[in-house]
Amino acid sequence: MRIRLSAFSILLVFAVAFLGCEGDTGPAGPPGENGTLSEYTYIGGSGEACLHCHAPIVNTWSSTLHEEAFRALGTSTSNLYCVQCHSVGFDSEVAFGDTAIAPENYGPDLNGYDDYVNVDTEEANMRRPLLEGVQCESCHGPMGQSFPAHAPEISFATFKDTLTGEWDSLCYPCHEGQLEEWETSGHGTVTGSIEEFNEEHYVNNPSCDGCHTSEGFIRNNDPAYLTYSFPPEQNFIGCPTCHDPHLGEAGGGNEHQLRNLGPVEVAYDPATDPGEVDRPRMEGYGTAQVCAQCHHARRDEENVFGQIADGSSHFGPHGSPQMDMFIGAGCYEIPGYTYDGDGIHKNVVQEACVECHMVREELIHGELQDHSFHTFAPDPGNCEPCHSNLPDFNYKNAQTDTKALMDQLAVLLGYTDSDDLLANWDADNSSGQVWERQAGYALVFVANDGSMGVHNLTYATSLLENAIAFATANQAAMASRD
Repeated sequence: MRIRLSAFSILLVFAVAFLGCEGDTGPAGPPGENGTLSEYTYIGGSGEACLHCHAPIVNTWSSTLHEEAFRALGTSTSNLYCVQCHSVGFDSEVAFGDTAIAPENYGPDLNGYDDYVNVDTEEANMRRPLLEGVQCESCHGPMGQSFPAHAPEISFATFKDTLTGEWDSLCYPCHEGQLEEWETSGHGTVTGSIEEFNEEHYVNNPSCDGCHTSEGFIRNNDPAYLTYSFPPEQNFIGCPTCHDPHLGEAGGGNEHQLRNLGPVEVAYDPATDPGEVDRPRMEGYGTAQVCAQCHHARRDEENVFGQIADGSSHFGPHGSPQMDMFIGAGCYEIPGYTYDGDGIHKNVVQEACVECHMVREELIHGELQDHSFHTFAPDPGNCEPCHSNLPDFNYKNAQTDTKALMDQLAVLLGYTDSDDLLANWDADNSSGQVWERQAGYALVFVANDGSMGVHNLTYATSLLENAIAFATANQAAMASRD
């Protein structure tokens, strides 16, 4: 949801902005004659007017690609279709291929970059450089003529209103393509409306919202927000969740302005303690590390051992343990059996999740170029160049074989197949025997990973084959006692 500062906060902030800390004759306000209010709606100036109160943010913003946006156009600075998203206050409509702004397509504001295009006056020549790049006002709204009363737009939201079809996202005006892809993703389809989302149990639940809400993830992964007071309404995982609009790689941040690319340990490994150097972890996979912050099992030793001993209505790892499967660790392993987690993908896919689920070549505006798909849906094209012309992900029947092992294990545990087990296991496992839960954990883990062996066929096969051998031995022992 977008929020605005309270009236008192606004007055306090901008009183400081005008009077500063140097008495009644403090530093001048925003650009204007003799320090008076700007005559322009958009001030521009690369955040100079904001420096007095927001110097750290303005300084780190200067390290982002947003600051470089206009210069990055190179020889395309006359291409108005591009310039509209690479400048400040451009509110006119420009379609792809347009070389000029039709009179009927001009926006209502008269002080944005579009209002000085092809205008050869002293004022226009002075104003254009001030409005180059994606600056504070591009996201937080114009602050010129009403600077003291300016209520900056602040939003952690990414969603489309289910009734109006309007987007609530500060990124949408320029990142429409990414948002329309995101809309079809698991993040974008987690629930119907934002109201329904806020009624879910994980919103404002500290054990859940760190991975299920935008605000919770930002609080847990960005030190700048550790003490920030977020509004009670929370939002889907979206653009500002993963990307920090204010900090770029050149300023000490991460590639693509991602909030956290730190290593992530598995939650379950009885052989080591958390923080130990030998604790299995995912690290060094570049931009994929941001995915690992949430896509791991999140069940520690106490929880897993409790499930095995007593059963659980939420049996197995927390959903989406893709990180654990990829690195080949973190699943309950039956004592006395040998497990192999050294899958080939973890050794050759340098950016893990991102390399397979996002980046591939696409024809865009007539040019073949890399595109980061925010649907997060893998495509066989992502398997190039290692696997050419794949029709699907069932390479050498890997997924078929994994499903066959799951079905075999399910039958040993008394079900018709793995689909039958997964539909009924949570209700049944607490009344079963310990050995059944020891074997069944592997099946639930592989199913929750969702790749049917693709992420790490070696580990998935090892888990299932050991569980089958263990279940078979226990079935035989039971039969001999009978």
